[in-house]
Amino acid sequence: MAPVNDINLVELVEKDIISFDGVSRFPDFSLSDNIQKAIGMDIHNPGIRISEDDGVLTINCEIIVYFGVNIPQLCYDIQSKVKREIEEKTDFTVKAVNIRVEGLDKKEIN
Repeated sequence: MAPVNDINLVELVEKDIISFDGVSRFPDFSLSDNIQKAIGMDIHNPGIRISEDDGVLTINCEIIVYFGVNIPQLCYDIQSKVKREIEEKTDFTVKAVNIRVEGLDKKEIN
């Protein structure tokens, strides 16, 4: 089984989340993330935290969404897709995908 901190797992979750039109971006690095980076710790995406207990994952995500999006539906859709994709592509079972909306962005109209 691949290690839970494997960058490919974080990248898979990141790719699944950012594929939704209602998702603008992930939050910027926090002060603690910047300190961890400065002392050499590997921080892949500040908006995705994955913990593992006996092959069972809990995925915590922080996102910024576009104003006007149906947030409950978006979060449900993200949870479903991330859980399905991780379980199909890895040997892990996903216990929970927790989504926290950290803010809103205005969508630019071209």
